[in-house]
Amino acid sequence: MLHSSYASFSGSEQLKADPPTSVLISNTFTIEFWVRPSKEQFLENEARSGISTFKNQPFVIAPDDDQVLNNTEASVAISVGTNGISIYEVGKNHFTPTLVFPCVVEEWTHLALVYHNRIPSLYMNGKFVKKGILSRRRKIVPHFCFGGHPSYGYFQGDLQEVRLWNIVRTEPFIQAFFKKTIEHVEDHMIRYWPLCKKTTAQPVIKASFPTTVTPVDSDRKKLLFTFYIPSGGVETLNRQRFYALSESDIQCDFLYTQSGTGLQNKVNASVFVTNEDVKIKEIISKGSYDAIIVNTDYLLLKRLRHLGYKGHLIYEVQGLGTDKEYTNAYLKGHAHSYIKNYSDAILYPNTPHLINAFQQYFSSKSQFCFHNCFDTKQFHYQPLPKHPTPIIGWVGRLEDNKNWRDFLRIGADIIKHSSDIKLWMFEDNTLSTPTEREAFERLLDQLNLRSHLTIYANQPHAKMAEYFSTIGDSGGFLCSTSKVEGFGYAVLEAMVCRCPVLSTDSDGVKSFIIHNQTGKFFTLGNIEEAVREGIELLTDKALRETIRNQGITHIIQHFSPQEYAVHFKQMLSQL
Repeated sequence: MLHSSYASFSGSEQLKADPPTSVLISNTFTIEFWVRPSKEQFLENEARSGISTFKNQPFVIAPDDDQVLNNTEASVAISVGTNGISIYEVGKNHFTPTLVFPCVVEEWTHLALVYHNRIPSLYMNGKFVKKGILSRRRKIVPHFCFGGHPSYGYFQGDLQEVRLWNIVRTEPFIQAFFKKTIEHVEDHMIRYWPLCKKTTAQPVIKASFPTTVTPVDSDRKKLLFTFYIPSGGVETLNRQRFYALSESDIQCDFLYTQSGTGLQNKVNASVFVTNEDVKIKEIISKGSYDAIIVNTDYLLLKRLRHLGYKGHLIYEVQGLGTDKEYTNAYLKGHAHSYIKNYSDAILYPNTPHLINAFQQYFSSKSQFCFHNCFDTKQFHYQPLPKHPTPIIGWVGRLEDNKNWRDFLRIGADIIKHSSDIKLWMFEDNTLSTPTEREAFERLLDQLNLRSHLTIYANQPHAKMAEYFSTIGDSGGFLCSTSKVEGFGYAVLEAMVCRCPVLSTDSDGVKSFIIHNQTGKFFTLGNIEEAVREGIELLTDKALRETIRNQGITHIIQHFSPQEYAVHFKQMLSQL
């Protein structure tokens, strides 16, 4: 619970939503609230259609009497008892539970019901717990009142902090904000009922309560993002969020402390490259930034403060080190005091080892965790002439964490099964060390791969869409061998271009890959398993097409620029 007071229901009352929820919202939306039930409910079997014979359910949210529905529409009703949660759809000749989740709910619990294209999913305390079944009604709408209804049943217990969104709220966004109060209504939040004043519900439909919100701050925000070098995933992220945040009236500038190949990817923003204090001080002085987001370089936090910056400093991590042990050692070591003393908040993607580490070592610091974004309108599949033989691709740097050695071994073993396979490697050759380059050349000769391998160095980002599309259409796949990934943009980009991916379970890519649904996993270091999974991708055409289709759908649904902007603005408002 977020407030010390709340609305209470004894089993015969109703609070009517005032103003009512919008009938323009349908099929895709999110309802969030805190609830504490005090009686059990009858748990029915899930069904797509029909009329339930059991009508005395504890409906904490029920349809409003004022709503008139036809044969193709239904309203959402949510029943919460101490023994479980049931999601009903209520309409003309239609009263059926499309999601039923038995569980213990005896203390204050946060629930989020997410409808996506008429399919309900349930989250408890920020964690996904159950997916329901697709409705047979063409239009599902959230048009409701609180506490129940004489025709369906009444809720017993307490309720507060009800929020309605006209978008899918994904798990990381729910986790990041369900324990936080709302101070500014953000984009896509349609209605908000805090119920933070002590309220005892009155007899049916005789009480109502207003929406209480603070107007949105419409002033244009100005941000500076910093990183060491414009290359790799962070450079891609910066361009992606520039487009996402610009659409929401947020100006983004970028500061890199050294030059890099990513500068060839032009963006219509101010991009500074300097490591000199005098020039950095001039940039932050002239920029008047509302916040500076410092990626990885914890020393820069103190430096910016000493150069006179007074605004918000957000420490961001997208990936950290070559393994989870390194991450823990890094954060509890020398970096700890800098992050603790000089940053106002921490930002990271929904990556398990980052979440665990930051919550362990910085439990008192404000933290924000949500997916990065990707604009599939600018970077997408391109139909091109088909390559005559299958291609296995790899993207990275010649370094230990990207694990190029395993890629070459996997490629060599697959070629033993199919000699026409080609290997394409995409790298930034300005970042490898001479020692690593020499080891790479030696292994190429040992595995006899030179005639099968093509190396593409320092390719413009836009060109990668062509390469990924070609790999996918060739019958091949992208192989990601990383030991640890904070996010893994190369994997996401391949999926967007209908190029299936075989990857190590490198943590960050869990947001993209569901095994044998949107991609394939293999165990780090297990070359035999990787070869087996890779050959299946090459030969099982039905599975391959399923993965290609579901992969791109997954990215479009869960990594939209619009959703990223919503949560970024929420973070800024809370600071």
